[in-house]
Amino acid sequence: MPRAVVRPRLWALLLGSTLIASIGCHRQTASPLEDDRDSDAPVADPDPEPEPDANDGADLAERSKRQAEVGAMARRITDEVAIARGLPVTGEFTVELIDKPGVRAFVRDAMYEDLSREEVQLFGRIEAALGVLPIGSDGEKVLLDLYEFGVLGIYDPKRKTLLIGDYIGTGELGRVIGHEGAHGLQDMHFDLETLAKVSRGASDRDTAKTFLIEGDAEATYLAWMSGANGLAAIGDDLLALQADMVLSVDESMIPNPTLTRKLQMPYTEGTAAMVRLAREQGFAAIDALYADLPTTSEQLLHFDKLAKREPALLVVVDAQPVLALLPDHREVWQDEIGEAGLLAMMAEVEQPGIARKVAAGWGGDRFVVFDRQTDPAAAPLLVGLIAWDSEADAKEFEGSFRAYFEQTKPGDHLIQRKGREILYATHFAAALTGQADPLAGLAKAGWASLSVAMPKKPKKIKKSKP
Repeated sequence: MPRAVVRPRLWALLLGSTLIASIGCHRQTASPLEDDRDSDAPVADPDPEPEPDANDGADLAERSKRQAEVGAMARRITDEVAIARGLPVTGEFTVELIDKPGVRAFVRDAMYEDLSREEVQLFGRIEAALGVLPIGSDGEKVLLDLYEFGVLGIYDPKRKTLLIGDYIGTGELGRVIGHEGAHGLQDMHFDLETLAKVSRGASDRDTAKTFLIEGDAEATYLAWMSGANGLAAIGDDLLALQADMVLSVDESMIPNPTLTRKLQMPYTEGTAAMVRLAREQGFAAIDALYADLPTTSEQLLHFDKLAKREPALLVVVDAQPVLALLPDHREVWQDEIGEAGLLAMMAEVEQPGIARKVAAGWGGDRFVVFDRQTDPAAAPLLVGLIAWDSEADAKEFEGSFRAYFEQTKPGDHLIQRKGREILYATHFAAALTGQADPLAGLAKAGWASLSVAMPKKPKKIKKSKP
C-alpha cells in the first residue's frame, strides 16, 4: 500500500483518544490573562468596539445545533456499544465539542496533574538519551504538537464527558464516538480515574494498562461496528496489517516516528490482544483483567504469556559503582523500557517481522539515569540492563540493538552481552573525558550497578513422619 494512503488511515486509527486523556486526566479551565500594564502609566483610549458580525450569531447557532446532534448520536451509539460489549450503561455522561487548541490545552494540563514541569523536561531528555527524540528536543512541545495534530476524541473521566473534535467529518463520527463511548462504559464499571494512577519508575506496567484500556475500547468498537457477526468478522490478517503499518511509520510520514509508534501501539497491538481474548473467551475475560491487571507489555504482546501471567525478571540497581566513576553526577531517575518500548525502537532499523522477532524473548529490564550536579547536559547519561529468557534470545537482539544505537547514538553508546544479559549505556563521552579507558571503566561500573535478582526457590515442605 502506498505510504501516501497509509498516513491518513494511521491517524484515524491512532488517536481516537489520547494516551494521556483516556487514562484519567482532567482539563482545568484556563484563567484569563492578567493585565500587565503599569497602573500608574497613562492609559490610551481603548479601541472602539467592533461592530457585531452578523455571522457570529449564525455560527453560534450552528455550533449549538451540531452539539445537540452529536450529543444525541453519542447517546444512541453508546447504548448500542454497551449491548455489543455486555456492559450496561449505569451512569450519566455529557458530550462536548472540542477544537484543536482545546485539545492542546487539555493535554498540557493533563501532563501536569501527575508530573512536575521538571519531570516532563527530564522525561524528554531521557527519551533523547534512548534515541527516541533528537537531542535538544522540547519533549513537552513534541507531545503537544503530536496530540493536537492527531487527536479525534477524548474521554474525561473526571467530568464524565466525551470530548469530540469539532473538526471531525460526519463520516468519522461513528468511529470516534464508538471508541470514546466504550471508554465511558469502562469508567462506569472499572473506574478509569483510579486506573490512571501513574506507576513511577514502572513505565512498562503503565504501558500494559494502556494496552488493556485502549485495546478493549477498540475491540468494543469493532464488535459494535461488525453487527451480528461481532468480533468473528475481524480477521487476524487485518489486525496484523494495522499493527505492521504502525511499526512501519518512518520520518517521511511524521516527525519522531519512534515516539509515534510507542503511542500508537496500544491501539493496534492492544486491540489485537483484546480481540483475540474476547473471541476465544468472551468479553468477561477482559473484565477479569481489570481486577487482575497485566503487569508487562510482554503479556499483551504474547497471548500465551498473558494466560500464564509470566512475570518480569527483576533487575536491581545499586548506582554507587557508576557514581564513584562520575563524582560530579547524581542519580535522577530509574525506569524500564519493556518489550513494547524495545519493539518500537527496533522498528527504526528492522522490518516489522524482524523487529517483533528480536524483541520477543524479553525477560525484564531496568535503567538508571545520571545528571551532572550542575549544568546538566542536553541528554543525561543512561545505563541499563536487559535480561532475556535465553542466551539465544539475547544474541538475536544484540545485533539489532547495536544497529539502533549506531544509527541514533553514533560514537556515544556502549553495548556488552554476558550470557542472557545485555548492558548498555549512552551519552557518556563528555562525562568520561580524560579517563584512560572510559569504555572499560564504565562497563565494569555498569555491570556492578545492575544485576538480575535470582528468583527465590520455593521452600521444601518437610513431610511429617507417620
